[in-house]
Amino acid sequence: MDATHPQTGHPIRVAMVARAVFPLHGYGGIERHVYHLTKYLTQLGVVVTLYVQSLPPNATPGDLRPHAIETLRYDYTSPILPPNGVIGRQINFPIYSWRIGRRVARHVLHSNFDVVHTQGLCAFGYAAARHRDPRLQTTPFVANPHGMEEFRTSDRIKWLAYAPFRFLYAYGHRQADRAIATDSCTKDDLPRYLGVDPARVVVIPSAIDVAECLSQVRSELRTALRFRLGLTSGNPILLSVGRLEPNKGFDVLIAALARLRDELPPNWRWLLVGSGSARTALEQQIREAGIAEHTVLVGRLSDEELHSLYEEIDLFVHPTRYEGSSLVTLEAMIHRRPVVASAIGGIPDKVFPGRNGLLVKPGDVDDLTAQLRAALAARAQWSEWGAESERIVRSTFDWPVVAQQTLALYHELLAGNHTSHPTRSG
Repeated sequence: MDATHPQTGHPIRVAMVARAVFPLHGYGGIERHVYHLTKYLTQLGVVVTLYVQSLPPNATPGDLRPHAIETLRYDYTSPILPPNGVIGRQINFPIYSWRIGRRVARHVLHSNFDVVHTQGLCAFGYAAARHRDPRLQTTPFVANPHGMEEFRTSDRIKWLAYAPFRFLYAYGHRQADRAIATDSCTKDDLPRYLGVDPARVVVIPSAIDVAECLSQVRSELRTALRFRLGLTSGNPILLSVGRLEPNKGFDVLIAALARLRDELPPNWRWLLVGSGSARTALEQQIREAGIAEHTVLVGRLSDEELHSLYEEIDLFVHPTRYEGSSLVTLEAMIHRRPVVASAIGGIPDKVFPGRNGLLVKPGDVDDLTAQLRAALAARAQWSEWGAESERIVRSTFDWPVVAQQTLALYHELLAGNHTSHPTRSG
């Protein structure tokens, strides 16, 4: 499908509205999502104007080449409050969203864009402008809410603190012509948490760039990591990746490995990549569980180091208590690794029991122990499971595939199917 507007014949012009984008502002999942979506839509011929917060000094866009980059101030609370702390974020982000939404609306009224596509809370500002001015209703509005961690947190204080944020988040996405669910198994979350009309929900997966991931593997890094992490004699080698925070469930995995300690081969290894506030508590639990000699808390790794490390491990374990789409699971899968992961968020759309891994009840030590035991018993199938992991990613979760699905959605809306559409899978 080409990027030609079905009615005017000119290239489709999209306002991509976000707070931050890789590599200009950071390395998080949403930043990378905006980067890859912009990159691959541009390659398809879509004219993308990227709206983001002010650029840091000496920022370089790498191979990010949108038609234009429009920026706006985000931080209004420093040095009094951290700009992305619980309170600072709830002040800064709504103001930013409101102001950038009004700016985009002015350009839409001047017929500069054919589609407005927002990321996260940026939906709020444009939705408010669209509600006030009926002329904006004729331009398709697509909103992507991403992981919605504020709706899933088990921390009551954070839950209460984020109440205004959740209200604005829900309001913005209810006004969109289409709200994107990043996995089929989480599409009901948008009506449940945000109040979005189910007929306006469309499933388009979050993705990884397969070629980019595999190109970052370095043979010299693989060798260095083997010696640095003591992997030369490890068998099997288990890997987990994520922020060291309670919601990632690494404490559950430690408890399960402690139970399996006497059943595992004498030289097994578990590598935990990431940093966060729970590191000290996890270190203490590892010592008390008697698995310290088998465990390495690796800390943060560069992209090249991490993708090289995926090539050195045998099994990827992701014991998260709650999750969005889980890009680290996809990363492990493209490196042909079998996966044991929690049946939460978008993971059941990626891990299929007996095909490329096993699923676990989130937060359940008994079930994680049982599923790890089952995975170890099926070790002869790990190569087959890994091949299936790769096939799943290449067919469904590679950015060139997902960009085409996004372009198809734009065509659908520009053809006049604005107001409602049956929920469909990406």
